[in-house]
Amino acid sequence: IEQVSDALVKTPAEGRLSKADLVALAGAHAVAVCGGPLMDVPVGRVDAAGPDPEYRMVSEKAGAAALVANFADKGLGVQQLVALSGAHTIGGKGFGDPVTFDNAYYTALLAKPWLDPNNSMAAMIGLPSDHALPDDPECLAFIRAYAADQQLFFRDFAAAYLQLTSKGAVWA
Repeated sequence: IEQVSDALVKTPAEGRLSKADLVALAGAHAVAVCGGPLMDVPVGRVDAAGPDPEYRMVSEKAGAAALVANFADKGLGVQQLVALSGAHTIGGKGFGDPVTFDNAYYTALLAKPWLDPNNSMAAMIGLPSDHALPDDPECLAFIRAYAADQQLFFRDFAAAYLQLTSKGAVWA
């Protein structure tokens, strides 16, 4: 982000894109490059004066109730929690091709491969917070819907991402 910000000096974008904008744009670009939905991310955020407070993000070991409560504190619901958790489909946590943004995360959550005693890599699949989601009935309904309909997941993910990246933002 620092390098991109520095590269904008003496361009028409200088002073028009904050580092907060660049983070939001980078996330949306990464999703799109990996085959996910295109998102029209608004710009004009003002950078914060300091870092986020400690524990703003819920622990990766949190259960579903703590995850739901954390998202509710931010004005986001269960649907947004489950949709945004789908970003875990990219990366190296065992939810399909690590560079493909798709609904493999949800099909894996339904299969619960981390419980397979014959899978030597079971402990490496997902985070404890991922494992908790399919055990919650409200989360499970969205997991099933997204596993069955990738376009629904893409639509809901894009909407939730835009909500999340706008929460608490101060706009110029």
